[in-house]
Order: sequence, then structure tokens, then C-alpha cells
Amino acid sequence: MHTRTTLRRALAAPVAAAALAGLMLAPTAPIQAAPVDDAVDSNWLGFGYNQDPLYRGGDGNDHEWPKTEFDVLTKRTDYMNPGLVRIMFNRPWFNPTGTIGSYNWDTPQMKNVFRILEHYKKQGIKVVTGMWGLNNRDFYISPEAATLQADLMRKLRKDKGLTNVVRYNGINEPNNDKGLKYADWVTATANLRTEFDRAGLGLDLIGGPDTAQASMAAQEGDLGLMSVPVENAGTPQNIVWKKAGLTGFSARFYRTPDARGTHWTFQASKNGTDWTDVDVQETPPVRTYATKPWYRVDVSPRAFPDGAKFLRLTMPPVQGIERAVSKVTLFTASGSTTDPMNDFEQTASHSSGWTFPGGGTSVSDWWLQSALDREVAQYEAHFYVHEVDIPGTPPEYPEATLTEAVKQLKEASDGGSVILGETGMKAPGDDPNKDYTFAEEPAQAVRMADLAVQEARAGVDGAMAWCLDGYAEKTSCGMWDHYEPLDPSTLRPWFYTWSLLCRYLPAGTQMYAPPQPTGVRVLKAKLPGDKGWTFVLVNRNSTTARVSITAPTGRIELDKYVFTEGSAPVVDTATGFPKAAEHLTATFDSGKELSVAPNGVAIFTTAS
Repeated sequence: MHTRTTLRRALAAPVAAAALAGLMLAPTAPIQAAPVDDAVDSNWLGFGYNQDPLYRGGDGNDHEWPKTEFDVLTKRTDYMNPGLVRIMFNRPWFNPTGTIGSYNWDTPQMKNVFRILEHYKKQGIKVVTGMWGLNNRDFYISPEAATLQADLMRKLRKDKGLTNVVRYNGINEPNNDKGLKYADWVTATANLRTEFDRAGLGLDLIGGPDTAQASMAAQEGDLGLMSVPVENAGTPQNIVWKKAGLTGFSARFYRTPDARGTHWTFQASKNGTDWTDVDVQETPPVRTYATKPWYRVDVSPRAFPDGAKFLRLTMPPVQGIERAVSKVTLFTASGSTTDPMNDFEQTASHSSGWTFPGGGTSVSDWWLQSALDREVAQYEAHFYVHEVDIPGTPPEYPEATLTEAVKQLKEASDGGSVILGETGMKAPGDDPNKDYTFAEEPAQAVRMADLAVQEARAGVDGAMAWCLDGYAEKTSCGMWDHYEPLDPSTLRPWFYTWSLLCRYLPAGTQMYAPPQPTGVRVLKAKLPGDKGWTFVLVNRNSTTARVSITAPTGRIELDKYVFTEGSAPVVDTATGFPKAAEHLTATFDSGKELSVAPNGVAIFTTAS
């Protein structure tokens, strides 16, 4: 049985302390305006992107960046001014022999990486990193793998002085079809701490687990469920809670699509021996949105026996069907207590067949477990949404999913930073044949702005889009494609909105999440220092939306940037960069109505 026991390793306390102090990624503290009651509890670090640092030269081979092309690249990234950039390394770039300690730092690939990192250092842009590959389990958990990674970070930070490389997140998506378990990641991370210490690198540089988390939407962001997996579904499984003066309960369940999974029973007892069946009522199953969707069911008693002290949940045998309990709230005359089902610490007893969804190695497990165990200094993972790859998916589901996940992570880590190292639309198809043509559509500019607002409202501390300008030839995910000419005509529509979100929601911004009309996303943002305010409206409806914004702004001047799916935005013809469509003067202290076009984005900002 896999139980969620907090490890609290010897190094966990200093790592957690470093995370909370924000030693490496702490933004400038925003100057607070008058209190606003819809403030988001985040420590904002900024929007950014994933970047392939290589220059392909139009022939698919790696070359050093020519000056002209490099100048175009950096002019674009300078305009965006991202809060965070994720650049990953491949081992052959610097260790082509495969021998630990035998490195070549002068390959074309490494020259390109150093050049980009040095430019970002001059611009004050923070970079997070890690490694592709290293998927062989025996090597991954070996001290030699940790030595390789520590040597890379020592080269970057100490030899090259690239102190803007502020986090190392290990290998990419260790939970994603690599045959690795959470315990392997724990071992590899412990090895990293040893080798970072040996190399004179701060332990607060280590983040993670860099896991793929898109499937957490199947349980609406609840990372802490207890499940009866398929292999144990053929035998009854139970959990017992003890609470004096019980007067009732409520419970939330998730089940896989087979309707036979809606099958559980509750009993109450005064002594823990003699049990009385409890007649329950259930809500209709609600479908979640994931590649493999589940269904949510809420349960409560129609009546509850007097004098009960024990409550027992039983999952009767249903062969081949996985069912999970998300949370159970126990009611007494004096109040209520909720068991979030992160572990069994609040239970009196349980059978041995419980685990986590997917049998204990699921995507949802690692992120929360790493926070409970205080394994790293920042809790970073990847979250893609299903608006493109699953037709009919409502675009508004990410906010609720992420709000629940972020809340659980910050409670588990006592306020640790939560970062999305990759985010965007999940591409249709499978590797290596994912279809990224959707990234060229005008609708992508609206989709990504919508996702960004939901992430900021949910309390995420920063998010990096997939991706800047593409990766391999078929991974054409970017705001432009580095296999195409670098002229303004090749900038894709979503460069317009994402560049503005990076630029006008800088690190240190205080986010606010006011009420939203149906089909509209609304974000208020108090910028750090004396930079003023940014307001973002995203309209997914087919008619113009008008939203009243209230904020203690005083009289301010704002530029309004507009993007709609049906018409070209106003841009600088020489660069392709966004230009303001309108300039206005207003005060929002008593409320001010702003408008956003159908299927469009409107960004209002006092910043230049």
C-alpha cells in the first residue's frame, strides 16, 4: 500500500525556508494601493515562455547564431520582457563522450546557450533550467547523473557568472512514460542536493518535480484523493473515521466513466462494532475534462443515526472499475471537520487496498507529494488544457482546476511558490506527430490570453508558455517559427497577446480576481512601484461585453490594446510589435465600464 506519509528529510527544513524566503525568484514587493477585497494570494513572478536556444540555419542543422538573426531574436524577447524563461539542456551538447567529467563547453549548441543566457542576464531576465532525456532509470538515480547536472549548473553560475539562472528542475516530466516512480525522483533529488552542496551551489536552486499535470483535470485539480485502483477493485475496501457526537457527513467521489463505478456505502456506529446502514442521496454525475475524463458525485445522508461516533465508507467490489474519494466532511453539533484525503492521518482505520489514482504513480501524485515532503525550493509542473484537442471542452475549466491544485500545494508546502514550467493548449495527436497548426490561428491569441488570466486568478505564481519559436522541425508550437524567415510577417497572432501579458504583468504585480460575466475573463493587476495598473478582459462570446472595473486608481492615463479573431490588430509595421489602439484618461475608484469585442482581448495599462 502506498500511503502519503510526510518524509520531512533532514534537508527539508532549510530547503523550505529558502523557498519561503524567495532567495532566488522573489519579485520586487508591490506597493499596495487601498485594500481591494478580491486580491489573489500569489507571489507573482511573471509570464514567460519555453525557448529552444539553438539556431537551425534553415537546413535543420545546428549553427551558431548569425548576428542579424540574433539581433531580431533579442529585439523580440526584449520587447516581451518576460518574467521567467525556461531553457532546457541536452546532454550531448556538452557531454558528447558520455564520460562524466569530460565536457566540451565550446560546441555550437553551448555557444548559443551561453550567448542567450548572457543577454538575458544583461536584461535582468530570470531563467529556469533542467535537462531533456536522462530517462534510463539506473543512470537517473545514480550519483553520477547528479554529478553531471551539478557540473552543468556550476559551469553556468560560477564559471560563467550566469546568476540569472535561478532554478534547476531536474529532468523533464519524469512521471511521463519513463518507467520512473516517485521514489526514484526522491532518490535523484537527494543526489542532486549532495552534488550541489559539493559544487558550492545553494540548495534553494533545486526545484521540481517538473511533472506533467494535464490529467489532474480529471479530478478537477484535487491532488490528494484516495482511490481503489483497478487491481484492488475486486475486493471490498473501507475507511473508518471516529468523531464523538457525529450528526452527519458529506463526501465527494470521482469515478471512471463506467457507470458501475457509482457504487459505495456508508454505515454509522456508536461503538465501532455494531453498524447501521445510512441512507444517502447523490448528485447526478458531472463529467470532468481530461484525456480520460472522470465523473464527480457528491454524497450526503438523508438521515443520520443519533449517538454515532464512527462512520465507515465501503467500496464494494466492482471488477475493473477505479473509484476515488476526494474529501469527507464530518459534522457535529459544534461544527465540522474536513478530511482532504491526502493521507490516512485523520482516519481510525482503513483496509490495505487504497492508493492514489493510477495506482500510486499518477501525474497528480508527485506534485503534491513533493510539497508535503518539502523536497525542493519551488513546486514546478506542466499544465496544458484541452480546448483544442478535445472538441467541446469549455474554455473556463482551468481556473477552478488550478485554484484547487494551487491551494493544496501552498497549504502542503506552507506557502511555497507554484510555477507552471510549461503551459498552453494540448496538441492533437501523439509524439512525434502532434499537430501544432492551431498555433497559427488567430483564435490562439484569444485562447492563450484566456488561459493566462485564469492562471493568474487561480493563484499561480508564474507560467511559461509552450513555446517561443518552435523546437524540432515538427514541433512548430511558437509565436513564430525559427525555420521560417525572421520578418514581421511570420509573427503569429498569439505573439500579440502573450507579449503584452509578459510585458505588462511584470514580477511583483498584485493580482485581483473580480466577479466575471458569463463567457468573459477579468483580471485587475496593481503593478509594482509606481507603474500603475493593468486590466485584462477576454471575451469568448459572440457579442461585445461590457465590464465595470473598480480599483483605487485615482485619475490615470491608459493605453488600450485590442485583439479580435476577425480583424488584424494595430501593429508597428517595421517590427510587428503591438501598438495601442486607443489612449484614455479615467478613474476607477467608483467603477468604470470597459468594453471588449466579441471573441477578443482588451488590455488596458498605464505602463509604457
